[in-house]
Amino acid sequence: MKKTMYILLVTITFASALFFNWGKIGMADTGVGQLNRFADVLNKKDISVTSWNLYAREAKMNTSVSKIISKYKEDFKNFKWTKADNGNKIIGTFNHNLVTERIVVTSTGNNSSYVIYELSGTKWDQQAEKETNKLIKNSLENIFSKEPTFFTCIKGTMGGKLEGVLQGIKNDFLGTFKATKIEEIKEGAFVSVSAYTEQWNDALVANGKKINLQIAIRENNVDKSTTIIIGTPIITVEY
Repeated sequence: MKKTMYILLVTITFASALFFNWGKIGMADTGVGQLNRFADVLNKKDISVTSWNLYAREAKMNTSVSKIISKYKEDFKNFKWTKADNGNKIIGTFNHNLVTERIVVTSTGNNSSYVIYELSGTKWDQQAEKETNKLIKNSLENIFSKEPTFFTCIKGTMGGKLEGVLQGIKNDFLGTFKATKIEEIKEGAFVSVSAYTEQWNDALVANGKKINLQIAIRENNVDKSTTIIIGTPIITVEY
């Protein structure tokens, strides 16, 4: 059965809880450095980058969604704004040259909400990095009231279905990042792992253990390719 992937690598329920109740350990940079690291690893392994995402999140307490949106519409006049989830979610989008910029405001009731800022693209190179840095610099102070923690995700594809070697690919990536496996899910032609590495400081705390790296690998039966997704600390393929 084909899965719609919100690949959150512990379980869907548990990973969602992680996202909304993360424990911050140190402050992240903008995530661009991690995207560079991930892209470099994929390129060195002859894996073509096909998409990337960068997220930042902040809870807004005692502020109505309408007030937040009113400010954002003033600050981001070029964005196209739409409603979803019966009006409880407002999404603003603008497509730049290489990067798509998106702001999602979701009501959580009791005059509170959370805001997610997302940048995404289909390739990662020096031009995409430059545009991403510029957008972050220009947008963050108009979205967040304090410095947010960033989440990153990158997806790559390699030609050829590599039968029976998913575990080998997984172990290779864990070794590359000098990461310790925390939890793993295996299902047919799919494997995912949550891990911890000391190569960067930010992490989520789950059941007393730190997680700051997630890797998913899938063999695709249709085109006989292998897809690798790397994220920190949460992978989101479809949002």
